[in-house]
Amino acid sequence: MFEINKRDGLARLGKIKTKHGVLDTPTLLPVVNPKIMTLSMEELAECGAQGIITNSYIIYKNPKLKEVAEDKGVHGLVNWSGPIMTDSGTFQSHVYGEIEMKPEEILDFQKKIKVDIGTVLDVFCEPETRFEDAKKELEETQKRIEAADANKENIFLAAPIQGGRHLDLRTKAAEMASRTKAEIFPIGGVVPLMERNNFKLLSEVILASKKGLDISRPVHLFGCGHPMVFALAAFLGCDVFDSASYAKFASRDSLMFTWGTRNLDELEELPSEFSAFPGMTATELKKLDKKERQKIIAKHNLMTSFAEIRRIKQAIHDGLLWELVESRLRSSPALMKVFEVIENNIDWIGKFEPAYRYKTPIKSGEKSNIRPIFSNLSNSFEYGEMLHPYFGKVPNHLSETYPFHPGLLQDDIEGFKMQEWDIARVRSILDYQFGKGTGKIFTDGETELVISRKTRRLRNLLLDGEHVASLSHRRGMFILQKKGAELLHEHSEKPAYRIVVTSETAEFNRKGKSVFCKFIEHIDSKLKCLDECIVVTPNDELIAFGKLMIGPKEIELNQQGMAVRVRSGIDDFNKS
Repeated sequence: MFEINKRDGLARLGKIKTKHGVLDTPTLLPVVNPKIMTLSMEELAECGAQGIITNSYIIYKNPKLKEVAEDKGVHGLVNWSGPIMTDSGTFQSHVYGEIEMKPEEILDFQKKIKVDIGTVLDVFCEPETRFEDAKKELEETQKRIEAADANKENIFLAAPIQGGRHLDLRTKAAEMASRTKAEIFPIGGVVPLMERNNFKLLSEVILASKKGLDISRPVHLFGCGHPMVFALAAFLGCDVFDSASYAKFASRDSLMFTWGTRNLDELEELPSEFSAFPGMTATELKKLDKKERQKIIAKHNLMTSFAEIRRIKQAIHDGLLWELVESRLRSSPALMKVFEVIENNIDWIGKFEPAYRYKTPIKSGEKSNIRPIFSNLSNSFEYGEMLHPYFGKVPNHLSETYPFHPGLLQDDIEGFKMQEWDIARVRSILDYQFGKGTGKIFTDGETELVISRKTRRLRNLLLDGEHVASLSHRRGMFILQKKGAELLHEHSEKPAYRIVVTSETAEFNRKGKSVFCKFIEHIDSKLKCLDECIVVTPNDELIAFGKLMIGPKEIELNQQGMAVRVRSGIDDFNKS
């Protein structure tokens, strides 16, 4: 149902595969009220929507809408061919009080109208709810989730995570929901926090929920519809957002931007982000009749939202999401408080950090120092010919190795000098990458450095005629080959560098097949996503080597799919 294609920390690019199409995550589901269509379905698609969310309770309570939905399905009702998720009426209970419907009734109705993703009618836990009351409400929500899980039939089930402001209850709710077969986990009860700009508590709630969730399934942040929050939510591990804000804000002439909200009356000029009606001025927009003006503003709000979603996806591709999030947090005093939450949870967040990114990290202010890449490596070398503005003293041998390569900082690095390739430089990189002493082990014998004639860069490292490692020029670090894997295995103690797989699947990995999460018995907790690693049996027999594609913490939180992209099994070489 959920396929993860790329990661940047907790954020991921993925695909939610439904009967009516694919949702490329992170994504936004615009809320559609069948009674009040601010934008047409064609306009929603033009803005970038792949799927929508509508309310099954509103449809059920309207006889005319209910009749059409039961006859043609929810897709026929709203004339939308893509994925549709439905809410259950929980938010209406928050706004209006109790609703006249039982959880099993609304679930049966969602199945009847053939939604792609149906939501449990949970108990909305207000932020002010006291602990004991919130605990009782959570117990009721869990009962409803378990009942729905047993009766969901052929729809995907969304199991909301409640618990109010009580973080331990949020984690407990996440753990309990993860024991069901629900396909998606919405974090609920957070709209009041966003309405009050309490992004600090919102972030704490998201992180508390993530700490208990099965990480292999997507997370939906209910009611998150402002583009200034999307990057933060994705950074904290949310995959899906939804909101009617694009239309609600338009109804009061409010324009949404990544840096905040402005009322039309305040604007003398329309910012460059306004693309819903190219060439229109603020004065012209103000003169339009209310209905036409609201339609244009709603379209602007949605286009701005999807533009930010695309920006986030590109940042994840580039490994620059940290930089984007920092810039977004600085747009508001309320968002600035989230830096404190990140700092307080940095040890946990750091467990999802990759071994490297494809772009040189950039500091944008003092708050950047909380990032693991800076806090772990700043002033970490006792000596160094280079003086790096981020990392202090760094040996010149690492001048082209991540994260010390200059990028845009070449003029700011004192003592930077291009280095020739020799054994000393190779050893320095190996010691930095794999630990002190590895450089000597990998070059203890007749060593040959294979240099490219064209670029004069190192390509391969050979020891006594055998291929030990190749150099990645993009990150200036080594890629293990057979001899290197054998040396790493021979000269290290368990569990260092190791992925221990079950005896039953070891032969598949020996033949060069990838390692999957469910067959891992143990993993070196010091490894990071994208690290080089060796694959062994429970008896510590080396059978393969490759690149770790997820972090140890993800495996602990029940991540599924490929864990190690095996470069080759040891048997492959023995047969050649």
